[in-house]
Amino acid sequence: MQPKETTPEALAAATKRNRGILASSVGAWLPSYRITRAGTKPGKKRSLVQCRHVRRPPAFSGLGLLTVLTIDLAKGLEPVDSVAVMTDGRIVYASPESLYVATERWLDRPDPDKPTEEKGGVTTAIHKFDISSPVRTHYRGSGRVSGYLLSQWSLSEHRGVFRVVSTESPAWWGSSGGGNVGETESFLTTLRARAGALVHAGRIGGLGRGERVYAVRFVGDVGYVVTFRQIDPLYTVDLAVPERPRVLGELKIPGYSAYLHPVGDDLLLGVGQDVSDEGRPLGTQLSLFDVSDLRRPTRLHKASLGLGWSEAESDHHAFLFWPRTGLVVLPFEQRAVGFRVSRARGIDAAGKIEHERGKLGWTPGVRRSLVVRDSVLTVSDSGVKSSSLATLAERGWAAFPPAQPKP
Repeated sequence: MQPKETTPEALAAATKRNRGILASSVGAWLPSYRITRAGTKPGKKRSLVQCRHVRRPPAFSGLGLLTVLTIDLAKGLEPVDSVAVMTDGRIVYASPESLYVATERWLDRPDPDKPTEEKGGVTTAIHKFDISSPVRTHYRGSGRVSGYLLSQWSLSEHRGVFRVVSTESPAWWGSSGGGNVGETESFLTTLRARAGALVHAGRIGGLGRGERVYAVRFVGDVGYVVTFRQIDPLYTVDLAVPERPRVLGELKIPGYSAYLHPVGDDLLLGVGQDVSDEGRPLGTQLSLFDVSDLRRPTRLHKASLGLGWSEAESDHHAFLFWPRTGLVVLPFEQRAVGFRVSRARGIDAAGKIEHERGKLGWTPGVRRSLVVRDSVLTVSDSGVKSSSLATLAERGWAAFPPAQPKP
């Protein structure tokens, strides 16, 4: 530790702290935990991970310690296994067999007097864990891609191949020559786990030059990518041969989709915003895409909800699709709106669900919806409403009790 001042007192204090660091054990630097059960005192302090289970990725990925715990809920909350990696973590994605954690690494402006092989800008480190065993997790290795990720939808594992969509942007300090600093460009990269690392298998770029990614969805051997600046290109990418990903089709329409959801019958539903040809916002829209011909994706139908925003654009948990009836429910402003989607009829309005104000003093926005038997349950800050799955007509209402002030 460096002293903040050069006074004798500051130097002595820094020396004392440094000696304490040198005298500390490795265990003192590892995280710990306690389990406190209701009505009891806090449990004994225990190490969250053993030193022998801490791994270091080949490339620096931050000063944090990311720990993955395996917990058998049938045996309580005590971890049955733990493994850690020296890294920070921002985005988590899991398949039935693997867990991936991604984190951006923002590079400093390079010193012109100290040449480096690394390019400026940002790279994303990706760490893989094997979670196929119910009692143990294994760290399988790390890799990285250039650029930054949008969300967990930018990641996918399929038949042992990891796929990721990332966006490169110009370094914040510009180019060293003072000329063109370039523009954003997105890439789809495939990786395989080999010899304790995630290594590149294939890569394709040129997605949305000068734009940024707004939505990604992987379905089997196909990837769908939406980029946007004023026009929304929907790209269809063939991933059947991971070493040679290729763009098959591109559809350009005004506005963008921020969330994509497969709704069967080679159809894809997009939730996003519509804009005019001049870029003026026109409100929330649903778009039904026909992707039966990946070389020629088309938009079959569009439904405009009006000026406003849906939480489903940023959080997929707010989106409900019920395949049996083609029902889609999503929040829009303070209400939930329902639609039925099909190839034959497009997007048909099914109704809307609004919640009572209750004792809140304002009309709460509907946040979530789910199907239970033949009812749709919608949840807001004021309560839960039950509606008919067939008609969305109200069946019942249960208000939440008023929040009690904390003692």
